[in-house]
Amino acid sequence: MKKKLSGILAAVCALSLLLSGCGSKPQQPAASTPAASTPAASNPASSAPADPGKEPRVFRIGAVSNPTDIMAEAGQMFCDLATERLGGEIIFEYYPGEQLGNSSVMLENMQVGLQEGMTIALDSLSAYSRDLNIMAMAFAFEDMDHLMAYLESDYGKAALDKLEDSGFHMLNYNFQKNPRCIFGKKPITCADDLKGVKFRIADIEIFQKNFSTLGAVPTVVAWSEYTYALMQGVVDAGECTYENITANGFHLYAPYISLVDYAYALESIILTPDAWNSLTPEQQEIVSQCAEEASEMFNEKNSSSWTEQKAQIEQEGGQFVEFDKESFIKKMEPLAAQLESEGFFDTPGLYDYVQQLRG
Repeated sequence: MKKKLSGILAAVCALSLLLSGCGSKPQQPAASTPAASTPAASNPASSAPADPGKEPRVFRIGAVSNPTDIMAEAGQMFCDLATERLGGEIIFEYYPGEQLGNSSVMLENMQVGLQEGMTIALDSLSAYSRDLNIMAMAFAFEDMDHLMAYLESDYGKAALDKLEDSGFHMLNYNFQKNPRCIFGKKPITCADDLKGVKFRIADIEIFQKNFSTLGAVPTVVAWSEYTYALMQGVVDAGECTYENITANGFHLYAPYISLVDYAYALESIILTPDAWNSLTPEQQEIVSQCAEEASEMFNEKNSSSWTEQKAQIEQEGGQFVEFDKESFIKKMEPLAAQLESEGFFDTPGLYDYVQQLRG
């Protein structure tokens, strides 16, 4: 009887092992990296490694862009194309919406090897190459062509090359956003209307200089908290590129929009030098082409969608106000000399050099 009972128990145990997978290899704990705890990254199921016996490498690409932004769409496109065309040897995982941290955190992550890349506004890299500050100076450029002429000049190329020394390889900076506008809970028709207004800025020092010069009270708010800050009255005005108005619902809480075009913005894709140099020349060419295709999609869609977005803003209660652009330009006149004297530019006379590139 005892032997029979033992046989029954053994059979039950064996069945239990089969059903529970107890006999399989124990699962290893996830690595303690930002990507490991974030389920929303792209990881195409079709991207099996070319060599079944070799685990694919993972490149974690972060972004502050909300998932609804066109830049997030472009970032996802880049990651999906690169993963597919590299045959699964390297999987590019995309983490929008500050899942890996804000811009400052992600830049630090890259420098210590916690992530391999990110999409980022080019002027946000000015802390590592100070001549890029000129991009964010209000009214320094007359249009996008003027800005591109600077970046393609000897001074602009030197500013971009300097990023490599800080741990950032520039893959592509040709994601051309619409101009930057300002908006508020009240109409902003001239520079004096900004006096004393709580104005949201990114954590970029030259933004603080711009809007304090215009008389506002600059208030740093993370991009992911921007809309909520307007809702709660933490700030009463702010700025962004045109396409980000509807993507983030800014017009619902600060409905008066002034298209002053005070600056021209570019998004970029950067990788760590280690990640870039780990690619073969053929892989580098593939990854560069994927970034180029993503930028072409972004530029075309971004340019063509503004008419529709503008109509949506007006339908949802937003108003485009008339403004005196010269009042803004006049109030900003002293800033160029101040910025140079305070060391915001590496190159003496940079502002004057940029002005010579006009038209």
